[in-house]
Amino acid sequence: MAAVLVVKHLAAAKTRLAASLGTIPGASVAGAGARGPVMPIGEHRELVLAMLLDTAAAVRAAGLAPIVVVSPDDEVLAAITAAGAQPLRERPRSDPSLNHAYAQGTAWVHAQRPGVRQVLMVQADLPAARAASIREVLDAANDLAEALVSDAGGDGTALLLRHAHVDRPPRFGIGSAAAHRGGGAVELDPGHARWPDLRTDVDTAADLDAAIALGVGPHTRRALGLGGVPDSPAEHP
Repeated sequence: MAAVLVVKHLAAAKTRLAASLGTIPGASVAGAGARGPVMPIGEHRELVLAMLLDTAAAVRAAGLAPIVVVSPDDEVLAAITAAGAQPLRERPRSDPSLNHAYAQGTAWVHAQRPGVRQVLMVQADLPAARAASIREVLDAANDLAEALVSDAGGDGTALLLRHAHVDRPPRFGIGSAAAHRGGGAVELDPGHARWPDLRTDVDTAADLDAAIALGVGPHTRRALGLGGVPDSPAEHP
């Protein structure tokens, strides 16, 4: 099974996070007994890239391959290449939506990896994601043609699983969970009893605090100046 992640130009990524912060305050780290320093929001490019790398590490540790990262940003493509994933330059479009980029990544998988039957579309800002949670999602979706995990608020989509041959763009964005359900996807764990790490995408300072409380991976910890980096980024407790 393959995975597709999408990242905008770093300068344009996470503008809601930048607007909500001004600075990124340190937060209590479980088991560390310390608080990290503040990060000037001008450095949020580093944080966006760090969250991507931690998300990709969890996906890789869950056993998915190839991991395709679609982006127009040279720095993103270079970093993801160094991390062992497949970079794919996003085709220029007038539509700023990420959905065409997800479709582009899925089409690449279908064309270049014909033996891969399914694709997991993953939000690239899940720094607390754990490989064990991803494996549980895949097990739960084993017999389903299309499945989703909604975000913490229930409105958005954190992960979408579908067949690789499906060429229609997904519906990530406002109201995407309902849109994907309306298109035939089955929502896994609609009561949100499981997988808080996969539901915590980071768009605001409050989201970042929630992810830190769950336990973020080493790239994100370094970007925030937090100590106690776990040995295994994808299986951190």
